[in-house]
Amino acid sequence: MKIRPVQVAVLAVLALLTSLLLAACDTSVETPVAATPAAINVTPTVTIAPTKVTSVGPNLASDIRVGLMGPFTGPNGSFGLAIKRGAQMAVDDFNKEGGVNGRRIALIERDDKASVNDGITNVKDLLDKEKVLAVFGTANNQVGLAQAPIVQKSKVPWIIPVASGTKITQEPGSPNYIFRVAMVDHYQSQFIAGYASAQYKNIAIIYEDSPSGLLGRDDLTEQFKEANVTPVMVDSYKVTATMDDLKPLITKLKAAEPDVIINWGSGSIAGNLKRAMKDLNLDWPMVGPWMLSQPEFHNVANGLETGTYVVQAFTADTSVPWQVEFINRYKQQFKTDQLDFPGGVAQAYDAMRLLCLALKQPGAAEDREKLRLALENIGPYEGLIKNYDKPFSNPLHEAFTEKDYFFAVWRDGKLFRVNNPGK
Repeated sequence: MKIRPVQVAVLAVLALLTSLLLAACDTSVETPVAATPAAINVTPTVTIAPTKVTSVGPNLASDIRVGLMGPFTGPNGSFGLAIKRGAQMAVDDFNKEGGVNGRRIALIERDDKASVNDGITNVKDLLDKEKVLAVFGTANNQVGLAQAPIVQKSKVPWIIPVASGTKITQEPGSPNYIFRVAMVDHYQSQFIAGYASAQYKNIAIIYEDSPSGLLGRDDLTEQFKEANVTPVMVDSYKVTATMDDLKPLITKLKAAEPDVIINWGSGSIAGNLKRAMKDLNLDWPMVGPWMLSQPEFHNVANGLETGTYVVQAFTADTSVPWQVEFINRYKQQFKTDQLDFPGGVAQAYDAMRLLCLALKQPGAAEDREKLRLALENIGPYEGLIKNYDKPFSNPLHEAFTEKDYFFAVWRDGKLFRVNNPGK
């Protein structure tokens, strides 16, 4: 094909423009080869939010992290629910008051399901991973006994609102980091033994085959030994006992001919015990520690629990104005017509309020050792359950004494305070 002069001119102009463009782009840096559109891999721009670092270090404007432990699910869920709700109500009040210089309490929850293994895992996780300033909770004595050495060794303040095992707060080591706002088995056994010895001649002791039950048995037998009283029977039952499982024990009780039974175990098994007695056309007056205030006792016994005496420090039949106000607030907040396990709720509330009071002391919201010292030096506090003149001291870390105990009796599915038991 013959090229026309005009085409030659156009080609020359294009060649000139190309050379000029290449010259303008030369920066003496190697230019990467552009990929074809099909080969381009476009990576979207991602904005990474800053990680919220929580710590118990000084001058950190963040939440005050407190580990919350308990059996929030499982057969002892009513204990855990009481701890959770009582603690949450106290934290809500503290946070509304402004916390500590605007710092609020954040509860980091762990469910132990009343399992020793879960309890150990949970407390290690809260201390090592979550770096909580303090821990709060635990309902089951066997779980608390397993957690105590870990907490004491880690030097972390621990407030117990329910678990009553005498030895939990006596974990070796000084100073002591374990505090309790709950009844103590030693004093409960003393209270029960004193009543039973005064009212009855033939006393039988039965207990669940668990660390809690064994400790209760030991406390009771010690009390009766000091009173020069020999029980007509001391025997145990499995923590998983059914109605049929309990019938051989009831046969032994029949042979022992007791006037009263002291039962150191959970409410649910106590319910099975009462039902098994009915099947055998037998029954005896029953007395027990706070565990028999568990709602499951009524749920299982379905009225057969009526007349059972239980050691308590708080009941919902109160007429004290601020206690009535608290109960009404609880019902409204959690949309219920009653407090399940009232003593546990009230103890958890007071225990958390005492922790909050200690946190307001200089440096206590940043330093575990200062918090421990602050707890030991809390002044008078008008709590929900009582007026705490000086709840803790060194070495006494028990906020309740035997003077705070009274008997309540099961009637119409609820617990009512008894001012003169046995009369």
